[in-house]
Amino acid sequence: MVSMRPSFVVRIFLSVALTLLVVPAHRAIAVDTSVAPSTVVAKQGDVSVTLQDIDVFAQTMPAEQRRGFFDNPTRLEDLITTLLLKKRLAKEARDIGLDHDPSVAAQMSIAADSALGTARMQKFKQDLKYPDFSELAREDFIGHKEKYVVSPKIDVKHVLISIKTHTKEEAQALAETVRQQAAAKPGDFDALIETYSEDPSKPENHGLMKDAGSERYVRAFSDAAKLLTKPGEISPVVETPFGYHVLQFVAKTASTQPKFDDVKAQIVARLQADYTEKQVRGHTDAIRNLPIDATPALIESLRTRYTDLDAATAPAPSGAN
Repeated sequence: MVSMRPSFVVRIFLSVALTLLVVPAHRAIAVDTSVAPSTVVAKQGDVSVTLQDIDVFAQTMPAEQRRGFFDNPTRLEDLITTLLLKKRLAKEARDIGLDHDPSVAAQMSIAADSALGTARMQKFKQDLKYPDFSELAREDFIGHKEKYVVSPKIDVKHVLISIKTHTKEEAQALAETVRQQAAAKPGDFDALIETYSEDPSKPENHGLMKDAGSERYVRAFSDAAKLLTKPGEISPVVETPFGYHVLQFVAKTASTQPKFDDVKAQIVARLQADYTEKQVRGHTDAIRNLPIDATPALIESLRTRYTDLDAATAPAPSGAN
């Protein structure tokens, strides 16, 4: 293979990697059978990273995080570089016989057991046969309609004076100046946003924060948004970890009661998740409840085993003979 900088390798294999890696959690990675898992993605001397190596890494990540992680050339380059480093260090360890060291071999055995245990539970979940939850979902909806009411949504615009670019005192004073100008001329709030706001998202949203009363926002911000009720109303200065904000009320939608068909998939997904958790708990509890033969004296000795070892290997106090 021709030697390449990792960034070049990333660009060449980006589309293949994304195809292989963006899959749901707790499922095997779907591999394009036209590309062998042993295909080399990057090589450094006599160690290499294959598509299978990256597939295995991808399986350790929650599905919802994979797309964001792999759709980033810098992260891909870092991943490949890190995998090559680990492979190089592992090869050096084998070359000097560390894989035959009893303590290292024991650690490798524990790591293998952990990987196999994780794989077993993933396979257990994949093999579950789910009942039809449709009727249970309908019963849940009819009996607890209040759970599915869509809360009112509040949209606001805001000016942020950041404490990254000002002292807290300066930011608070400037925010108060903005609040006074906004209260005097609410119609000029958009101009105040463009002039003063230091929110990094301003170029995209022009200060508009949708559903500002939700848990997506820090508590102080969402609480302040909920207190606004009239179009154009201006909030007091609000302090958050980001700095000082001035909010202007834009709109509020009324709460709505969805129809069953609108939330059926959501209810079924929850029932399925609850069923999965119950089945997993039943399986693991059955294993935990199997008879255990143990040596009480050895278990008791564990309470001081490592404390004694630490004391024996601790460096002598300064000034000791």
